[in-house]
Amino acid sequence: MLRNRILLGVAPLFALLLVTGIYAVVLFSKLGGAIDVILRENYQSVVFSQNMREAVERMDSGMLFMLGGDEERGAALYKQNLPIFEDNLQRELNNITLPGEGDLANKLSKLYQEYVARTRVFLATRDLNERKQMYFNEMLPLFSEIKDTAGEILRINQENMVHADREARLLSARSIKYMVAAVTAGFAIALYLVFHLQTSVLKPIKDLTAFTRDLGEGQLDQVVPIVSRDELGELAEAFNKMSSKLRAYRQTTTGEIIKARQMTELTFSAFPDAIVALSPEGNPEFKNPSAEHLFRKVTINDQLPARIRRLADPILKGGEDYLPTSFEKAFCVRANDKETFLLPRIIGMRGDSGDIFGAVVVLQDVTRFRLLDEVKTNLVSTVSHELKTPLTSVRMGLHLLLEERIGPLNSKQIELLLAARDDSERLLRMINDLLDLARLEAGASPMMLASASPAELIRGAISELQASLEPHGVRLVSDIKPDLPDVCVEKGQISHVFSNLISNAAKNSPPGEEIIVRAASDEGGAVRFSVIDKGKGIPEQFQARIFEKFYRVPGAEKGGAGLGLAIAREIVVAHGGNIGLKSKPEEGAEFYFVLPATTNMSKL
Repeated sequence: MLRNRILLGVAPLFALLLVTGIYAVVLFSKLGGAIDVILRENYQSVVFSQNMREAVERMDSGMLFMLGGDEERGAALYKQNLPIFEDNLQRELNNITLPGEGDLANKLSKLYQEYVARTRVFLATRDLNERKQMYFNEMLPLFSEIKDTAGEILRINQENMVHADREARLLSARSIKYMVAAVTAGFAIALYLVFHLQTSVLKPIKDLTAFTRDLGEGQLDQVVPIVSRDELGELAEAFNKMSSKLRAYRQTTTGEIIKARQMTELTFSAFPDAIVALSPEGNPEFKNPSAEHLFRKVTINDQLPARIRRLADPILKGGEDYLPTSFEKAFCVRANDKETFLLPRIIGMRGDSGDIFGAVVVLQDVTRFRLLDEVKTNLVSTVSHELKTPLTSVRMGLHLLLEERIGPLNSKQIELLLAARDDSERLLRMINDLLDLARLEAGASPMMLASASPAELIRGAISELQASLEPHGVRLVSDIKPDLPDVCVEKGQISHVFSNLISNAAKNSPPGEEIIVRAASDEGGAVRFSVIDKGKGIPEQFQARIFEKFYRVPGAEKGGAGLGLAIAREIVVAHGGNIGLKSKPEEGAEFYFVLPATTNMSKL
């Protein structure tokens, strides 16, 4: 079994580790014992002996003071050191550790007792000559003998400390040799075990890994040799069974895959729109017949138009799908000397983990829809223009009647005429908006673009509209960030955009509130203009349609015909920008539009 092989391979290392650990414990115990002997026994005896020598010297000094006539100081010095000597002598008697140390300690004790007895006689003698004779004949030799005996105890303990230190060093040196030998042996054994395990365990695993890698690359004819009956052998046997089943599965599913591919190609072939599948590098890998036919007509060979490649690049890098909802995103190509409008839709192909492995481009032919849209626009423009002439006559008649040039009017007639005049003015504004929108959609009136700073545009809009907002009780406040680039605009049309956005904000702002008109930098070096109010806001379910023609938010107060924001959108799009809305209920709304900087206009 593989487990037994691993255990047998690792067991010598465990045994070596165990033996080394036990030896280390014994070694540390011996070293600790030697150090304990030095510190606990011999060192203490050395300290006791030194203290006794110092104490007896001070006691002798006290005798000399008394011989010199300073009786009080000498007696005090003697009494002060007497208990110190006795205490250290008693400790030395209790700490006998060396041969001969006990005899010396007992001798020192007897000498000390004799010294104390003679000191009493010395203190009782008052004659100075007798004291001198007693000190030099009796006490001084006794003092010298006590000091020499204490010094002998000090010497034998110091010699033993040196001997114990030498023994500890020898033990440490021997232990280092044994440990080096043990580590060297362990290293050699470890190398042998590593080589043995590599041969018996790791090599079969590496071989199995290589076979598995080849299997993952589609080489299903792999057969792993079974060299043992342990777990590795069972794994190799299971691998061979899996490889065999995969070969059988590939044989049975290859036909189904081919059939599914054919069905997919037939399905795409039935689509009237051109469909192109792109690789992660952006190269066309599949084109349905409609795409092949379209590419031949527009003579672009096998390459996508440059505009489509620019739109597909961010999606292939993980960006959001490109799904336009209006015909303005369509582009024109010439096919057989005819203009064809194609609306591109680009969808990223993503795996289960979200990784992009390609993209699908759908080119919808919207030429007919564009023509219908142009017919609708022309119809609206024509009808609006035809209505404007009789409406002008009606307005003139109403004004003449209200001026009472034809005759006096009663109050009821005046009331009816005023209502008719207001409705005719509203109808005229609606017709003018329809005409403006038709002109913008048709692109009939070319724009006279000029470079302008964001600060200039905002300040001009505020000065133009501030007076008209006084009835609403709101104030305009500018917020212009520094170092903004200039934008290339037609000032009259952009002023119309500001007018629409600010008028809507004023209608939805409570009296006394501020409307912020802001200019700030945006991505790609563009400039973002915002009109921010603090009104009720716009519910999220209505925000997607807010820029549609004739659309008004349900429940909103009566106002225009719902064309102001649509006109603003057309103007911004004509400038190469985009317009949007950010709003939450009861938190106000921010209408914004983004215009490219003057330096980026060449990219439009």
